Amino acid sequence: MARDWTDEERLAAMYVYSQTTFGRLHARNPEIIALAARMGRTADSLAMKLTNFASLDPVQQRRGIKGLRGASQGDRAMWEAFHENWSAMVDQSAQAYESFMALTDDASRLAGRDSQPLRPRRDGATTVERTVPVRRGQDWFRAALMAGFEGKCCISACNVSSMLVASHIVPWAADASLRLNPHNGLLLSAIHDRAFESGDLAIDNDFRVLIATPIRQSSNEFLQQALGRFHGQPLQLPRRFEPNQAFLQLHREARFAG
Repeated sequence: MARDWTDEERLAAMYVYSQTTFGRLHARNPEIIALAARMGRTADSLAMKLTNFASLDPVQQRRGIKGLRGASQGDRAMWEAFHENWSAMVDQSAQAYESFMALTDDASRLAGRDSQPLRPRRDGATTVERTVPVRRGQDWFRAALMAGFEGKCCISACNVSSMLVASHIVPWAADASLRLNPHNGLLLSAIHDRAFESGDLAIDNDFRVLIATPIRQSSNEFLQQALGRFHGQPLQLPRRFEPNQAFLQLHREARFAG
């Protein structure tokens, strides 16, 4: 008889789901193997749970990707809890994941050598207690956007990780409740992030790129190549956590130079 999933297991599963590209939601993924071993479950079982979460994603539903239809009431409740309070649930899911991954190395040996846990970084023992919640959230937000946008700038398609920024649509300081909401994020190259922040770049209601008139009219060749030529181009939308149009409108109204 199949063992019921606990809330802690679902939390850890959502932590992995939110940071894993769709092409890696399978039982051969070393990260899935590692977590499943520590849960005392098979990798197939965990991969199926992640696919069940995918079936609840409206973006996937619109694209005709239904996933599995075995999502339980518990899965739905977990999905809704995240969308109601991202900050709290991200922290809880990271703690659940870390709790499983901190278990005895016997499970680690079962998972195989190549498994790499999705651990938030640490800055040293004296600062862990103070910085973990913030760092955990920042790491998760970037990882979630990297997975959703498949590691590419949504404007230029730049795929060099060190040049990509997890940008907030509504600024970090403006609304604490939106800081870890992935629908409040865009994955941008460094120059497009700076242009977005300064109001020289925005996104319209049809997810098209807007570049401010002074930039488009500039005779500077670099500005034309880096920014101007993207005016009117469709945004490359993510596979999950689609940008919220209301947030994009708030950005346009508050910052876009026009």
